[in-house]
Amino acid sequence: MLPYLDRQIPIVFLYNNIESFFEFLNRTEMSELPRHPYVPNRQYSKGDRGLLSLQDKKLVFVSAPVPHADYLRDHLGYRNTRFAYPANPSPWLSLDILQEPPLLNRIVEYAGPARAVQLVAYATTPQFLLLVRALRNDWGLTVLLPESPLPGCEWIKEYIDTKAGYRSLAARWLSDAEALMPEGMACETMLQAAEAAHWFCARGKPCVIKTDGGESGMGQHIIRPEADPSVEAVFQELQADPYLHHDLIIVEEYIDSVNHFSPSLEVYVPPMGDGEPRITYLSNQLFLGLSDFYGLLINKEQLQSKWYPALAESGLTIARKLQAMGYAGHFDIDTVVDDNDRVYLLELNSRRTAGTHVHEFASHFFGDNYLDEVALLSINKMKTGPISRFEDLQAAIGDLLYPIAGQKRGIIFAVTSILAASEFGCIIVAASAAEALDLHQQLRDRFQPTVH
Repeated sequence: MLPYLDRQIPIVFLYNNIESFFEFLNRTEMSELPRHPYVPNRQYSKGDRGLLSLQDKKLVFVSAPVPHADYLRDHLGYRNTRFAYPANPSPWLSLDILQEPPLLNRIVEYAGPARAVQLVAYATTPQFLLLVRALRNDWGLTVLLPESPLPGCEWIKEYIDTKAGYRSLAARWLSDAEALMPEGMACETMLQAAEAAHWFCARGKPCVIKTDGGESGMGQHIIRPEADPSVEAVFQELQADPYLHHDLIIVEEYIDSVNHFSPSLEVYVPPMGDGEPRITYLSNQLFLGLSDFYGLLINKEQLQSKWYPALAESGLTIARKLQAMGYAGHFDIDTVVDDNDRVYLLELNSRRTAGTHVHEFASHFFGDNYLDEVALLSINKMKTGPISRFEDLQAAIGDLLYPIAGQKRGIIFAVTSILAASEFGCIIVAASAAEALDLHQQLRDRFQPTVH
């Protein structure tokens, strides 16, 4: 049980991740189709993770059926987790619930005789707050929001989530910001961004150009001095990217490293007066290329790294400042470590993150000191070749499923609602990072012969 949740009040969890990202992801289409139908791709099909989030006893709202729900109940003991999904899903899960009375009734019934719930969302969005208002005003429920900013402070969540907002506040709050943050600037036009990139290159420094608000690395461009790019060439490259239109553009020094080590630190910020912020977990993000995020690794050894104390101190400093402004909930800081073990703080994501469910599953299943026993590798996406049914997937990797030979190692299903597209996500549990990576390779080898 998470310490900030009340054991006596029912917990309802919305995995509404698309509400935060949809407008950006569909920037070129929004004017034509203001309400898209649900599409089972990897961006939309992450709600399954909600079943492993928080604790066992909860009601989870997702956007699609979860094929492995019975498996979690029967094999991992999640017997008190219930879930529901819309009959007509859209990217706005909160609005879907409002528009389907059976879903609203599920919340009212789950609230019980006391008519109170603890309502947690993947992200506090305007749509989520509309749902909160309806539950309070129209249904008379007491709705507690342990992971949402205080009333009137919701804008802080949006502001700190932008790269310019983060750079502005962190530069003021961190006494050593000049050493911790790459040199950079916010540009109002593509031409200005192209000129800034040329300025970096003229000084022999590579730079990265990225949109002020974004997701999954979309809208990022690396410009290297050895290419000797002209302002016009960079400008033309930026103009061709729809994600860079109608937004501020951030240009900052690109931190090169041989190992491409990219730690992410997550912090939970309680509402002001409810305790001090605390670090939840540290992970190393795994990428294919520049921005194709495919997973993360959580293990004890990272906490002993030379760069970790500076990252932890900075994360808690930012957390305390945000708490004082009225922010509450999770956030993570994405970073990169150079070849001299120097950490650079790149940006902040003001929501639950790709590893929150991994940390909460491990805390629930193995205890708060789980890092003393296991390492965890979360795989965001894995192709399954011709396999598109859960039963076939379960049969194909049955010998690799947790617990292998009764030991604390093996694969745990995390995302299977994408199986129609022959893809799934999982958590790999092992005694060490090396063993987790070895199990990942075994899993890849299992499907490699059928991948086209």
